[in-house]
Amino acid sequence: MKKFIPLFVLIGLAIIAAAIYITVYHVGMPTRDVDLSGAPANFWLGLWQGLIIVLSFIASWFDNNIVLYQVHNNGFWYNLGYLIAVSVSVGGIARGSRTKGKAKK
Repeated sequence: MKKFIPLFVLIGLAIIAAAIYITVYHVGMPTRDVDLSGAPANFWLGLWQGLIIVLSFIASWFDNNIVLYQVHNNGFWYNLGYLIAVSVSVGGIARGSRTKGKAKK
């Protein structure tokens, strides 16, 4: 049974990678193909794209069409939503790792 453990780990990693790619690419992350005819990205889209920034960063390693910031946006409101969400997602990761370190001591 121990021979199959690496196989299960590889299959699990492949499923996780596919889930990250599908989530990021098909659920609202900006791509290099900017549609200037549509409405610009607003506060709520900036908030969503800031929350999934870590997933989109990982997916951008595998697909050069995925970017981290929507260029076609409405300015201040998109930037505000993006900044709030990035602070929560990236700041939450940093705070969580710091809290775990204090708990071990």
